[in-house]
Amino acid sequence: MRKYETIGLIGLGVMGYGMAVNLLKAGYRLAACDVNQERIRMLPDQERVIALENACDVLKYTDTVITMLPNSPHVLSVLEGENGLLAGEVPDSFFLIDMSSISPDVTREIGKKLEGKGYRFVDGPVSGGQSGAMNGTLTIMAGGSKEDVEEAMPLFEAVGKNIIHCGECGAGQVVKVANQLMSAINLISMSEAFTLGTKAGVKPEIIMNVIKGGSGRCWAVEDRMPHILDGDFGPGFTVDLHTKDVKLAVDMARNMNLPLYAANLAAELFKTAQVKGYGKNDNCAVIRLYEELAGVSVRR
Repeated sequence: MRKYETIGLIGLGVMGYGMAVNLLKAGYRLAACDVNQERIRMLPDQERVIALENACDVLKYTDTVITMLPNSPHVLSVLEGENGLLAGEVPDSFFLIDMSSISPDVTREIGKKLEGKGYRFVDGPVSGGQSGAMNGTLTIMAGGSKEDVEEAMPLFEAVGKNIIHCGECGAGQVVKVANQLMSAINLISMSEAFTLGTKAGVKPEIIMNVIKGGSGRCWAVEDRMPHILDGDFGPGFTVDLHTKDVKLAVDMARNMNLPLYAANLAAELFKTAQVKGYGKNDNCAVIRLYEELAGVSVRR
């Protein structure tokens, strides 16, 4: 088991920032890299933070790097781009832990390339949103060899509570896509049901209290509906990011010639929310599509 002191972290967005805070709380030093340097300057314990602009410079300070980036092209660029991790001198002990939510196929390609060079790799996408990242309570879906996942466990435990080894390289991403698809469909079913009930004259907070104890109970109702009732669409997880995740599910199904009816409908609805200008809002803003059609506001 390797001993960790300095950890590379590339990507300090909505999720990566909270993870950075918890890695610092756990006592690690950070070699932090982000296109927005202000995100790094916002971190506490600046004496234990090394701010870097180029990914390749991270490996001057550590052989262990966590990436938390928006999509597959960003991960590939950080790995193989002009100033990517592999552009400079790479230690033989290089260990990459990608906690982004990206294509399982791209993840497997990355794993194969790194394994061919003698490097180690684990995919560890997360669920739990911004609050989970800040509180260190993320669910982590790990993919990779048993040995590599065990090697990553101290870092996973610094940022998450529910850590599950899902299988070989890419398995974590497969489970994450499945989770995000269900989450999107739940948000849509909730939006339809609450718009229907509100339009029919029942207060939405009453509907919420009933459904919380009924068979319609789900994360969308318990976690997101209170924000909708308050008119709070500030992002914990944006429509843009959730649209990307649902598209991953649609693409996976197409590649396997698997018909997924609700997945394709969800993809179109989230895409519509983007076109309507809700992309930077929280994913629960998909309910606004239904509110506009019904001419009602699902608020307290």
